[in-house]
Amino acid sequence: MGLFGTKIDPISERFDELMDELTNLKSRVAELRGDKTGASKAIKLEAELSKLKRDLTDKQIEFDREEEKWDREKREVEHMVGLQRKRGEFEIESAGREATLAVREENLKAEREQFEKQTKFRQEQFDQQFESLNGLMEKFLERMPTTQQLITVGGKQNGNDE
Repeated sequence: MGLFGTKIDPISERFDELMDELTNLKSRVAELRGDKTGASKAIKLEAELSKLKRDLTDKQIEFDREEEKWDREKREVEHMVGLQRKRGEFEIESAGREATLAVREENLKAEREQFEKQTKFRQEQFDQQFESLNGLMEKFLERMPTTQQLITVGGKQNGNDE
């Protein structure tokens, strides 16, 4: 029965059912549209996610390459520092040897000069002594009587001089 006690007409009943069904269908269409929009958004997000994953992988590969480059440069710098340290040690050692050689050369030069001075002094002393002995010999020979000595060469050897 309808309002005010009147009998409801089957058409109006059917109309109400259809209206309810239409409302249900509208809400279902809205849901489906939302699902379709959500699904297309999900597809877009999945595509973007896979693109971002690829980009991330590419960036990781690029980072690893750069890191390897940095590590290589670091090893090269450490190697150069090691070579420089060895060079410095060698130069210090070489400078020490050169200083030692310079000191030895100076000592040798001083010893040579000292030796030459001593040699010159001894030569002068020898010359003075020789001159002194010559003077003494001259004086001795002047005061000594003159004698004549005969030396026989190839004479008798029994002790008789003739």
